[in-house]
Amino acid sequence: MLSFTIMGAFGSFSNFINLYLERTLGFTGSQIGLVVMISMGLIIIINPILGIIGDKTGLHVLMLKIAFFMSTIFMFLLSNSSGFGLVLLILIGFEISRACIAPFIDLIMSNFCTKNKVDFGRVRVYSSIGFMITVMSVGFMIGGLQIPWFNSNVIGFSGFLSIGQAMFFTAITFFFVSFLLMFFVPKPDKKTNAIETKIKISDITTLLKNKEYQFIIIFIILSLVALESSKTFVGNHLVIGLGAGENIVSIMTFMMVLPEFILIPQGSRLIRFFGVKKWYIFSMVTMLIRLLVYATTQNITLFALASLLHGVGVATHISGNIAFIRRVVSGKILGLAFTIMVSIIAFSRAILSFVNGWLYEVYDGFAVFKLAAFLVFLGLLWVIKSKSLGQMSRSDV
Repeated sequence: MLSFTIMGAFGSFSNFINLYLERTLGFTGSQIGLVVMISMGLIIIINPILGIIGDKTGLHVLMLKIAFFMSTIFMFLLSNSSGFGLVLLILIGFEISRACIAPFIDLIMSNFCTKNKVDFGRVRVYSSIGFMITVMSVGFMIGGLQIPWFNSNVIGFSGFLSIGQAMFFTAITFFFVSFLLMFFVPKPDKKTNAIETKIKISDITTLLKNKEYQFIIIFIILSLVALESSKTFVGNHLVIGLGAGENIVSIMTFMMVLPEFILIPQGSRLIRFFGVKKWYIFSMVTMLIRLLVYATTQNITLFALASLLHGVGVATHISGNIAFIRRVVSGKILGLAFTIMVSIIAFSRAILSFVNGWLYEVYDGFAVFKLAAFLVFLGLLWVIKSKSLGQMSRSDV
C-alpha cells in the first residue's frame, strides 16, 4: 500500500508541476529550471545528514512519518501560492521535507524483502500501479476522456478540474494517506538499533572511496537522472509544443507503466537470465532509442510507442542498482549509502533541470531530449568499458 500511495503522490506532482508552473502561473522555462535547481540543490546537504541520523538512531520509521506529514503541509501551502519567490520558498521546504522518503523506504522495504525472502520487485510493482492510476486520473480530470464509439459517436466526459486543482488534490491526499500507513509499518529488529550501527568518519570516507559505489552513482546520473530530468518536460512539449490535449499525459503514463507490470516483478529473474552486464547494456540501448525518438519526431503516436521502453530502465534500477549497492556497501551504512545516492541524484537533477529549462525556453522540447540522449550515450559507453559490474554475480540479483 505504501508503494502505491508514495508513487501516487510523487507521480501526480512531478508529471504536472512544470505544466502547472508554465500554463497556470506563467513561469518561463528558465524560471521553472531555476525553481527546480534551487529547491532540489539543498538536498545534497540535507540527505546525508538525515541518513546519518537514521542509521545512528534507527528511527527511520519516525522520520518518515514526519516527512510525509510535512510534505502534506507544503503541498497545501503550494496550492495557495503564486508569486515566484513564495513558490520557490515553499518548494525548498517541500523538497527538504520529502528528502528522506525515497532512500528510507527503499531501505525498509529491501530489508523486509531480504529478511522474508520476497522478491523486491514484487513489492515495488505496486509503485508502478499507483503511479499509473493516479497520473492517468489527474490527466483525465484535467483533459477529460473521449472514446470513439459506433456510428462516429464519442463517449466519455470532459475535464472538470484545473491543472492545479487535480494535481494538488491528488498529491495532498496520497501524502496524507502515506503518513497514516506509516503507523502500520513493523518496527525494525533490535539488531538494527543505534548500538549496532554506530558510524565512524572512516565509514563515510570508505563509502565515498568505494569504486563500485562510485560506478553505480555515475551510471545512475547518466541513465535514470538524464532520462527523468528530461521527462518532466514531456507534458510541456506535447501539450504546448505539439498542441496535444492535457489528457495525453494520461495516455503517455499508461504506455510507460503498462510494461512495468511484467518487467518489475520479473526484473531479478531477467537480469539473472541475461547476465548482469548484458542486461545493463540492453537497458541503456532501450533508453537511447527512446530518447532519440523523443528528440526527432512530431508524431505523437510514435512518441507514445517509444514510451513502452520505459519499464526496462525502471526494472534495472529496482532489481539491479539497489541490489548492487547492497552487494558492495557495508550493511551498517546502507542507509547512508542510499541517502547519499538520493542526494547526488537530486543535485544532478537540479543542475539538469536548470539546463533543460533554459534549452526549452531558448530552443524547444526537442533540444531537451537531445541533451538527454547524449548523456545516455555516455552512460552506455560507461557500462561497456567498466569492470565494476563484474562484482555482481547472477545470484546477487
